[in-house]
Parts: sequence; C-alpha cells; structure tokens
Amino acid sequence: MAQLSEREFIDKLRFEKYDTEQAKAEESLYLMECIVGSVHWKTGSDLLNLLRNVGTSVQAKMPWETTPCNMVQRVIKIVIDEYNTLRGENQGVEYPSLSQSMLVDPACGDLPKCTEVIPELQDRVLEAIAEQKAEIEQSQELIAAQGVSKIHNDEVIVMCAMCPLVLAFLTKAATQRKFHVIVAERAPKYDGHPVAKALCTAGIETTLIQDSAVFPIMSRVNKVIVGTETVVTNGGIETFVGAASLASPPKFYSVPLYVCTPTYKFSLMGCEEISHQTTTSIIPEGTKFWPSVNTALAQLDYVPPENVTSLITNNRGIAPSYVYRQLSELYHPTSYDL
Repeated sequence: MAQLSEREFIDKLRFEKYDTEQAKAEESLYLMECIVGSVHWKTGSDLLNLLRNVGTSVQAKMPWETTPCNMVQRVIKIVIDEYNTLRGENQGVEYPSLSQSMLVDPACGDLPKCTEVIPELQDRVLEAIAEQKAEIEQSQELIAAQGVSKIHNDEVIVMCAMCPLVLAFLTKAATQRKFHVIVAERAPKYDGHPVAKALCTAGIETTLIQDSAVFPIMSRVNKVIVGTETVVTNGGIETFVGAASLASPPKFYSVPLYVCTPTYKFSLMGCEEISHQTTTSIIPEGTKFWPSVNTALAQLDYVPPENVTSLITNNRGIAPSYVYRQLSELYHPTSYDL
C-alpha cells in the first residue's frame, strides 16, 4: 500500500472521501503507522510532537472531525505507555499505574518528556497500532452480537437515520428475535426511506412514519436505538440532526434510549467545542428562491446524557456517567488538549 501523507489525508476528509467513521478511523491509524514507520525520529518526544502536529492540523482545519483526533490521541497514549514500559524494563523502574496517571493535570498541555533513545520503541508502537486496527475492524461485529441480548420478542423499536451499525445490530437480533421497527423518515434528507427498505429486506416488520408522529406513538414503544458521530466527555452524544427531538419523547415516557457506538468515537471534546454548522442548503438545486433569505442546515444535533440510557460499545454496555472512566482508559491525561 502506498504511503499516506498528512496533506492527502486532510484533503480526503475535506472532500468527504470516507463513507463511514470506521473508514476515517482506519485511515487515521494508517497515517499514524506511516509516521511511526517511515518518518525519521529518534526519541519518544520527537514522535509525540509529530503525532500532536497531525491532530492539531486536523482540529484547526475541520473541528467537526473528531474521529481522526481521537485516533491521534489514542496513539499518543500508546507511545507514552510503551516508552514507560520499555524504560522500566531497561532500568528496573516501576511502571505508573492508571490511578497515578490520572493525577496528571491535563490543563498543563505538556506531553511527558520521553527523551531517551529506545530502539525497540518503534516496533512496539507498530504492534500496538496493529491491535487497534484489528479492534476497529471487529467493532461492528462485536456490537451487533449484543443485539440478541438487548432485544426481546414482540418488542416495538424506534430508530431514525441511516446508520450501518444500528442496521447490523437489528439484523443480527432478527436472526433469533421477532420484533417490529418503526422508522422516522427524517426530512428533508429522507434517509429513513432506505433504512426501512433495508430492514424489510432483512425480514423485519417495519413501519415508516413522519418525524412529527414520533411523540404520539412513543407510549407504545419499548426501545429507541440510534447511532452517533461522537460521544462527548459528559456522556452526551453528537449525532444526526433531529436526534434531540427524537430523544425527548422517550424521556417523557420513560422509554430506554440505546446508543450503538464503538469506543473510537469517544472524544475528549465537550459538546460546546464541536461545530454544529454546515454550508449545506435545504433548498433543492435549481429552485428559485429569494436571494435575501439565508437558508442553512445544521450538521449535528446534541443529545444530553440524561436522555441516554446506555451506550452499547464493542466492549460492553456502559452508562453515560461511566464515560469519564472510559476516557481515562483510552487516552493519556496530557493529550487532552491537542
């Protein structure tokens, strides 16, 4: 495979060459792999600075793209952990525990000083990156496998928007369970239509409804299942437009809302830091409209953690309040601020 440069990767992000967040995560890790394997660096600090520069560049040019930044921060933690492990093996020092690492002040913004030259560091980091790539490739299958335990016979489930992960989750559950799915059409994109078609093809009883009909039917619903673009630090989610209005009726009727999300979507950014704006117009091309009227379509919607019952990850289901602990396991405290 040809080497991937930082500029090529950012251009692909800008022109939306990636169909899914998983593709972005895999390509991000491949870029990190190219940097670790081919760029000339001597110490761990040199490598950490190269990785941080990539994350800073992506964040500055496309602040709404959280998955590549997540992968950069994940690899930063790998480098720090492997450096400390190798240094401990060579000098006999004790490797710091997770609880000790959490005492580091993330506000300092400084990465640890990894100034010693350790020849084995490159191979160890590349091995860890390969493990991360395997985890990402298996994430959809691992989440879908939990469908049978989360969904029961004769349940009524509501979903909205095209999400391959949620489709795989429901399709897997349908192999052993018989249930009914209600799909909100999600105007003005109407990507609920292909979702309903895909569910029918899988042999699942499906009903397509208008977005405005979600609240009236919610009293007869057992579960709401959605996907997400990003899980933010407080356990809330940044996801498709319309999710906030979809998540309010379940809270009113005490209906559980499940979010299918792999751990690579867990972000260190707060909901207020992610851009919600887009230049996409809601007026079809070729339509005559008053030039003095500005029209725009939001890019993401925010669902607060109190409206989310559980996050179904590739590891296990967790409560939104547990996200802080998950972040401490995924990322190093000093990489919180790229």
